[in-house]
Amino acid sequence: MRRFSPLFAVAAALVFAVSCAVQRHDADETRQAPVRAAYELSGNAFFDAVLERAAVVGSCAVLVVGDSLVEGLHGNYSGRDIFAAGVRSAGTADWLAYAPLLLRVIKPEKVILALGVNDAPRLRPDRLPDFFRRYEEVCRLLSAGGAKLAVSTLLPVRRGKGKRGRAAARIDTAVLRRMNAGIVRIADASGYDVIHSFAAVADSAGMLPQPLTFDGIHLTKAGYERWEKVLFTGRASL
Repeated sequence: MRRFSPLFAVAAALVFAVSCAVQRHDADETRQAPVRAAYELSGNAFFDAVLERAAVVGSCAVLVVGDSLVEGLHGNYSGRDIFAAGVRSAGTADWLAYAPLLLRVIKPEKVILALGVNDAPRLRPDRLPDFFRRYEEVCRLLSAGGAKLAVSTLLPVRRGKGKRGRAAARIDTAVLRRMNAGIVRIADASGYDVIHSFAAVADSAGMLPQPLTFDGIHLTKAGYERWEKVLFTGRASL
């Protein structure tokens, strides 16, 4: 029987190891290609992070799309049952560009759109029609792949002095209500489901209850617990 030298055995092991590494690298390149293509189009580091997580998941039962409020859901909902795709500071104009990129890398059965609070400070009543046109187009993009779409009305805010109300100071609550009325009209006209987050969370004065927020807009742990019941079960403990 022919005997192989120890040097030959070492060389063969190295060749095998390099071959396996190359195959793994090629597989990684193939798996990451859709995300890298999306990165080239995005340029938003926060959104790119969402894309990377979405590409790993690949498909989900419920995809929640929105801004920093949805970003806050990420810790509890980032898997195949529910995937939270929240991008801080995002508004309707941003999601017009981002929605097609996101749906390249994740395929949901249902989409929940919870978006609009970042549009609100810039909106005067005469600019509401532009908001509604953008919102309607985002809805169309998110439902184009056949996923069932539900839209969430905007959460209430709590305006006030100091740190606990500073973030909401620029939001006109009357405009916020008109935005929600328009969102419901868009949903009714197109057959989308409506999640009435505002009505389920607001206090008797139409404001975000103080224990549910730390700055007038963003939610505390108790705030998320309340909102999650609305988003995912359609009910809230009022």
